[in-house]
Amino acid sequence: MFQGAFPYRIDDKGRLKMPAEFVAELGESFTIIRGMGKYLWILPEHEWSTMVTQLRGESMADQRAMPLQRWFIGSAVTTALDGQGRVALPTVLRDHAAIKHEVMLVGVGTRIELWSRERWDAYEAEVSEQLIEELARSAGL
Repeated sequence: MFQGAFPYRIDDKGRLKMPAEFVAELGESFTIIRGMGKYLWILPEHEWSTMVTQLRGESMADQRAMPLQRWFIGSAVTTALDGQGRVALPTVLRDHAAIKHEVMLVGVGTRIELWSRERWDAYEAEVSEQLIEELARSAGL
């Protein structure tokens, strides 16, 4: 399970050093995709395989499945860490998440979210404790 939030920097070549807390759980290869917002998801292979199965739809012409397939699968990159524990982030994914240099890696159970630091800070500022309390009650916590 992925948990915790870690500030990191992307180097000038678009590479990110992965926190040791996440490396073992990611496995030898993993997939990076666009998230549901302006951030990225990093998924271990078993989670990515499960997601692809869910995205298949009833047929190749399933109009309900196509937008989701394009969104997630169309931008997906399966990759691995290099010898120094870094991953190269493709420009198209960095552009989607407005990632320049400062980032936040956030463990969210079965996935890692990769946010630009600016967007993470804005998100944190807009989520109130009152909203969290309401959501927790709704979830039965």
